[in-house]
Amino acid sequence: MENSIESNEGTLFSPLFLRLLIPFGFAFFASTFIGSITSMIAPQITADFGLSPAQLGGFISVNLAAFGLAQFPLGVMLDRYGGRNTLVAMLLLACAGTLLFAAAESYAALLAARALIGAGFAGALLSSFKSFTHWLPKRRLPLAFSIQSFVGGVGFMAATHPVTLALEYFTWRQIMFASGGAVALSIAMLLFCAPREDCGTEERGETLLGSACGMLRFAWDKRLWYVAPVVTATEAVLYSFAYLWIGPWMRDAAALDERSAGLMMLLSSAGIAAGYLLNGVTADFCSRWKWMTWERLYACTGVLFSALMGGLALFGGRAAPLWCPVMFLSTMSMISFPIIGRLFAVEETGRVFSLLNFIIFAASFLMQWLVGVILNFYPVAGGHFSPDGYRAALLAVFAVNAAAALHLCVYLPKIEKLRKF
Repeated sequence: MENSIESNEGTLFSPLFLRLLIPFGFAFFASTFIGSITSMIAPQITADFGLSPAQLGGFISVNLAAFGLAQFPLGVMLDRYGGRNTLVAMLLLACAGTLLFAAAESYAALLAARALIGAGFAGALLSSFKSFTHWLPKRRLPLAFSIQSFVGGVGFMAATHPVTLALEYFTWRQIMFASGGAVALSIAMLLFCAPREDCGTEERGETLLGSACGMLRFAWDKRLWYVAPVVTATEAVLYSFAYLWIGPWMRDAAALDERSAGLMMLLSSAGIAAGYLLNGVTADFCSRWKWMTWERLYACTGVLFSALMGGLALFGGRAAPLWCPVMFLSTMSMISFPIIGRLFAVEETGRVFSLLNFIIFAASFLMQWLVGVILNFYPVAGGHFSPDGYRAALLAVFAVNAAAALHLCVYLPKIEKLRKF
């Protein structure tokens, strides 16, 4: 039997781990790169299609909506078919969407392409989490998860200044065609490199729709809600600001020029990548030396994140460098996934992870919308939103995160008591 979770093959940095990391990591890199590249090619797309700001903003909404809705079948597919097979099937959608995006001749085609991309990449991270949970020693999962997530953080960074340089030699369509080829390559790598899980525990007589509906039973599980609020609130900041609002904030609240704002956004992306990597490294260190439990590290992350959001709200543009540690801590909160993995049975984790991901993206969509609603109450001068409006929006975001951190601190003893290992 190929599955040997506690054998030498299951140790970190073993040949088995590399068979998992290389194909799953490349797929996740492609997903974050393609997902965030629109912020860099937006001027070219706007000029080619004559888009209004509202139409351009529709890209993000469609992508997030498709990503979130895809979580319902994703969880069932992960538990029934395993991470490898599920991701291969979904990447076919992402590949088609990326190529359609490159060849699009109308706004409707652009929207359809972004929907396919969002749905297709919905399993890029969770499929790897599912496979890692199946194959690797449980005590090493935080480190394995963070290494995989770090690769995605590098994708965020690659979609910034390197794309600007590439646009000097290639059109945005050529870059997107090449990106579609990279997705196709990731599919081949998964098929020929990644091990396939034995998912024989799932009851095959149940329909996929019935299983998806059954996933909703976890929505009322207290174990999920003990942990979910902090990662939901912090990741909502990541997706709503890194994908949309941080750029306008740098321009309007911090009054930075284009080059300075670009540098600050690159530093923020570096914070994302560092947080993805160090959340697992730190958790692994704390666990090995019995310095702090994963749960307490998670609680500290939530409290510090709330404090930094309060600083951004109070000091405005003068606190622009705080976005780097804010983005760092938003990804540090990903330690919540292995924490939840210790609260549920292995055969349930795919559906629980997917439900949590849906909650995160629903909250991201709402937070993105909430910031815009608050800004609408303040005057717009010369195309720039009011710094006071941003302050009010960030105060609301701070309140949400502070409440989530307090909730986690209250239920921390119960979480530590309920964990299975």
